[in-house]
Order: sequence, then structure tokens, then C-alpha cells
Amino acid sequence: MTYDTVALCRAEPDAAAMLGALLAVGSDLKMDTVDSAGLVQLFDPGDGRLLLTVETARLVQVPGEAERLLGVTLDDSFGGRVWWVESRAPDDDPQAAEVTRRFAAALVSITGGLTWADR
Repeated sequence: MTYDTVALCRAEPDAAAMLGALLAVGSDLKMDTVDSAGLVQLFDPGDGRLLLTVETARLVQVPGEAERLLGVTLDDSFGGRVWWVESRAPDDDPQAAEVTRRFAAALVSITGGLTWADR
């Protein structure tokens, strides 16, 4: 199982926004990518354990879909468009869950929007 978060972004999270959010989580963390799957991963520099996996941003094409899937309300400031950025952490690691929450919060502080977590 994983601890999942979603950043629902008003503005498109470009490379600079994604990198800024990743760095805000901790510049000491090791980063790697899984290019074939469009994933970015952060690892603990001490023991190498996986802390965070972030998927590529996706524009939600169907109006109301984010609300339906997550049970959130998007106000008019989204202008009918929302970018979905999903991130996850291993379920049994409180530090990883905190890293995931901080990433989502940092990203929406850059792009505007809101965050959702599965618990």
C-alpha cells in the first residue's frame, strides 16, 4: 500500500515548478527518474530508502472529474481547468508521508490550487 496525495493545480506545473517543489521538500534528498513511466523519485540520502514518487502532471480533460474522483470542490479560480499531479510514499514510513505532504503543499504554493490526501 501507499500513502497518496494529489496536487490539483490552477496553473500548469512546468519543470521549474516541479523542481522548486521537489527542492522545497529537501535539497539533501537524492533524486532519480524512471523516464519510461514519467516518474520522479526522491530517496533518503543516508539509507537510500524511497520516500516519494511523483507522476507527470496531467490536465484533467473532463469537467467535474477531479471533484467526482476526490470529493473536493474546485472554485471559480480554477477557470474550469485543473492540473492533476499525483504523488505517493511507502505506507509504513511516517517520514515518507511527510515528504509527500510537503511536496504537494509546495507545488500548490507555486501553481495555486489545493491538495488532497487519501487519509
